[in-house]
Amino acid sequence: MEYLLHRKFFFFLLLTLSANPVIQCRRIPRWHIKMAQSQGPNTCAVEEVPGTNKKFWTECKYWMNREICGVKTVIRYECCEGFQQVKHKPGCSGVKPMTNVLDTARELGATYFVDYLTQAGLADSLRQAGAAVTLFAPTNEAFETMSPLKRKEFQESLKKPESPYLLHHMVGRKLQSSNFDADLEVESLYDGQKLRINRYSNGMITVNCGPVVRKDQEAKNGIVHLIDQVLVPPGRTGTLTIPEILVEDGRFRELATTLLQSNLVNELRLGGPYTLLAPLDESFEKISLAERARMTGDPESRLALLKNHVIPHVMCTPGIIDKHKIRTLGGDHIHLHCNQSGTFVNDVKTTSEVMIAKNGVINILTDVLVPERVRSVLDLAVQSNNLKTFSTLARSTDMAQELLRPNVTITVFAPSDKAFEALPEERRQRLQENTDEARRLLQYHIIQGKVKTDTFSDNQKVETTGKKNQLRLKVYRKALGVESAMITKADKEGQNGIIHIIDKVLTPPERSTLEMLEENSNFSMFTDAIRRVRKVEPEFLSGPKPSQISFTIFAPTNKAFKRMRNHEMESLMKNEKSLKKFVQNHIVDNMMSSRSFRSRLFYDVHTEYEMVKVHKRRGHLMVNNAHIIEPDVVTKDGIVHCIDKVLMPKHHRHL
Repeated sequence: MEYLLHRKFFFFLLLTLSANPVIQCRRIPRWHIKMAQSQGPNTCAVEEVPGTNKKFWTECKYWMNREICGVKTVIRYECCEGFQQVKHKPGCSGVKPMTNVLDTARELGATYFVDYLTQAGLADSLRQAGAAVTLFAPTNEAFETMSPLKRKEFQESLKKPESPYLLHHMVGRKLQSSNFDADLEVESLYDGQKLRINRYSNGMITVNCGPVVRKDQEAKNGIVHLIDQVLVPPGRTGTLTIPEILVEDGRFRELATTLLQSNLVNELRLGGPYTLLAPLDESFEKISLAERARMTGDPESRLALLKNHVIPHVMCTPGIIDKHKIRTLGGDHIHLHCNQSGTFVNDVKTTSEVMIAKNGVINILTDVLVPERVRSVLDLAVQSNNLKTFSTLARSTDMAQELLRPNVTITVFAPSDKAFEALPEERRQRLQENTDEARRLLQYHIIQGKVKTDTFSDNQKVETTGKKNQLRLKVYRKALGVESAMITKADKEGQNGIIHIIDKVLTPPERSTLEMLEENSNFSMFTDAIRRVRKVEPEFLSGPKPSQISFTIFAPTNKAFKRMRNHEMESLMKNEKSLKKFVQNHIVDNMMSSRSFRSRLFYDVHTEYEMVKVHKRRGHLMVNNAHIIEPDVVTKDGIVHCIDKVLMPKHHRHL
């Protein structure tokens, strides 16, 4: 019976805490439930971060430890809010007498804050019965870690009749954490100055970007929340919008100038709330003048750069305790994460300073977040982990300038490093030593204009630079390709073009399909069959029809023909109609790369005569029962796959 009650309580707990994804997404093991239950009634978990003074009171019994900024937390237990231990009794069965907010704050350990309230003459009013109040009480550690400048300002504030600093930590009504929204503004007792309260999906709550470490401590005349940051009254900045703070501050001249050149300044002035990730002037100075001019001189690039630094809601960096993927105003994703050395946006470190604006917050960055959209195509290739060979070849030739030109847009089909590794060693060596050959190869992978995959049409032809060869674009089910290569990563868009990463190095074909077959003695019997058909129909396989872009030929070798029975061969060669159907059964009126066929799938492919099945068996690509023993020989009018068996039409297979 007791076990059933525990199970019911456990499921009730999960439902109650379903708003907290930290709990919702993690199954609490049975041993942890037993361990928590052994603590006795009314005990709650406290998370401690080893090596730091950070603690998080959960007000929850069944709380699993987690990683905070890369450090595994340790769980211990204390009495839940409002309870205390009774001698010789398990857990916390005693109910604490309620006190006023001042004594409640002192009992929580916020002794400096209480002393400062007393020194400022505010203690008596907080002890007396009257209107309810909420205190956001900084921990002692929060006062100890204040900067010298802020400490001096705080000390000066205490000399005033009603300290702005202290009043800014109070709200003239009860505010429980259940009332906190994703972005809630409330007036403090200091001249109506706003406090911005935010709740995050990781369970963290911040007040003016200061984390709440202990919440909902009830008092006779209000509520106390313990925070680990001293709240600085925003003063004039609290009435300024994000762009106005940038202009007035003086440390963001480059960012402010760029913003004033853009229409985005009006959105950041009138809309919100926003989070601006603001690089300091020194951050821009790390970028060369030419690069900065290229990024900010073009209106589209400038807007993309700015939008990459704006989050369309409030996100305080002190609220980051793990990894977050957030979409910026420009639509790109950025990654916020932290470790023991600090908080980062992508790989850029933030400072500890957070500025509160009328319509959002400003987090300060030590570097500029340059989105792909603002980089040149060459920069995109250099930045990519799997395009090292391609970018090295480009920089070793004058093709690097083609990839940098801001006034001409291009599309690059860039082979991955693995694609280059698949080339014969001799050819790779030649590409490194012969700049002319490297240039010709790169030119064959580049076309003029921006061609995104959403404009691809199957067998669409696009003209390359250099000798003006053509590339054939391919649209497969759930995949895209160019010539015999597949696109593994598409639409990396830069300022002057687009990169599609492909899995094969492309080589311009020099022969037609018929020429390739006739020149290879291994296909003499198949070419003989084609010649016999062409004697009757001279136009057969002489080139694409108007509606037919290119062929796929499943070309059987002479060995494949010799596997046929003699009477089968004789019967086939004597009958012109049967021979034509036989040849047609090896021809597809479309270009199909072997790389387009995926494992564990079966493809119906319509030849010029009937349907064949293409699939992979034990790692080998098959057409019906024939193995493709040499795939993807690209020709001017199609692609040839060498097979080890002939593909007999169905009505001939009994022969």
